[in-house]
Amino acid sequence: MFGYIRAYKPYMRMFEYEIYRSVYCGICKDMHRRFGFMTRLTLSYDSAFLALVDLSVRGKKLSVKNERCIAHPWKKTMCAACGSDLSYASSVSVLLTYHKLRDDIADKGFKKKLIAYSLLPFFKKAYKRACVKYKPLSDRISEAMKLQTALEKDKSAGIDAACEPTALMMQAVFGEIGRNQREKALLARFGYCLGRFIYITDALDDLKKDIEQGGYNPLIIYMRSHDIQWDGQGRFPKQIRELCDATVNMSLGQLADCYVALDMQRFRDILDNIVYLGLKYTYNQVKQEKFNKRNKDRKGTTQL
Repeated sequence: MFGYIRAYKPYMRMFEYEIYRSVYCGICKDMHRRFGFMTRLTLSYDSAFLALVDLSVRGKKLSVKNERCIAHPWKKTMCAACGSDLSYASSVSVLLTYHKLRDDIADKGFKKKLIAYSLLPFFKKAYKRACVKYKPLSDRISEAMKLQTALEKDKSAGIDAACEPTALMMQAVFGEIGRNQREKALLARFGYCLGRFIYITDALDDLKKDIEQGGYNPLIIYMRSHDIQWDGQGRFPKQIRELCDATVNMSLGQLADCYVALDMQRFRDILDNIVYLGLKYTYNQVKQEKFNKRNKDRKGTTQL
């Protein structure tokens, strides 16, 4: 998935972190069982958050046991067992990755094209399996990706328009979890705001690289339209930081309103940590150029 939805670990109690990790490891094993070994290489903590929301809203069982895995072959770690239903998070991860690989082949540079071509054969069969149960969701993701491709080719979309495809994808993904119309509406709005946060954070994270390589980025369009001069060296321009702050704060504020209205009880402390602390901490890391998508913090201090 995207890699920006994480807990703020310093504020997690030990048992909360163990549950959080166990869900992540459980999805990894579930993807292996359902879709093949290679699919688990694309897993991120975004899927763990989706799974926790799914388990909380639908009241699904979570059973945990100590197991060895490919990442920890010598020491057993807590892992969500086979009896835990993590199929939705696993399937969504496969659907999003498949469409992202196709997008990389169509629009990205040589390196990303090469990686996408090497991974796509492993995801074709997995994608078909995921579509058996979630074909309407896959169609909505596909439509959002087509919109994103069109916006990238046009190279003139503003911030709000550029955020729309990712927001629509997340709207579809989270809206699917709801058990009734009220929950579906709240979760859809929650996902929409989360998608806006993800896109603007990703745009800021890629800004220097896109300036160097001439890639599409709505922040570059904004800089040109407002005559902001920056060569990609040093700190992000003040105007860009203020624009991103305003967009992220608005999105996270509306997201929090939906989260409060949902009143999820199971795994509440873990979800509170991610929604109220983890998302903003990730954004601040990106803004201060300390973010690492492999979930390893760079050295230095970061304001929360």
